[in-house]
Amino acid sequence: MSRLSPSEFETRLGEMEGKLITNIRIAMLKNALRMEKAAKQNATSFPKVVTGRLRNSIMGSVVRFQEDEYLILRAGGLTAPNRPFSESADVVYAAVQEFGGGSHRIKPKFYLQRARDRVIPRFEADMNIAMRKTFEGKPYA
Repeated sequence: MSRLSPSEFETRLGEMEGKLITNIRIAMLKNALRMEKAAKQNATSFPKVVTGRLRNSIMGSVVRFQEDEYLILRAGGLTAPNRPFSESADVVYAAVQEFGGGSHRIKPKFYLQRARDRVIPRFEADMNIAMRKTFEGKPYA
């Protein structure tokens, strides 16, 4: 076991912080895309696809708000910076399909919630792997 001086330890700890943030962001993005994929699969089978607009409106992403980063899984809004304006039509029935209700008393489908619940164990494992890789000085890939 090698010994580190306090200044060497501080330097390594500073290097580790940047790697940790990068590794966690990568793990979050991978899992946002996993959730998006699972939700699109859920929205393909139940509710049954007619036009594909609901499925196409599902988006998993990592967003920064103030000092924190969040993994977001959403549906209904196609408006996004990387999509052309012609595709920016909101799917107003997305919430009713997810949570139920409306004038036709639609049963909730929970296509987003089921996707999240399916991916969460993998997300937790990936976060642990990202931290372990950071302490090993390796990138999370």
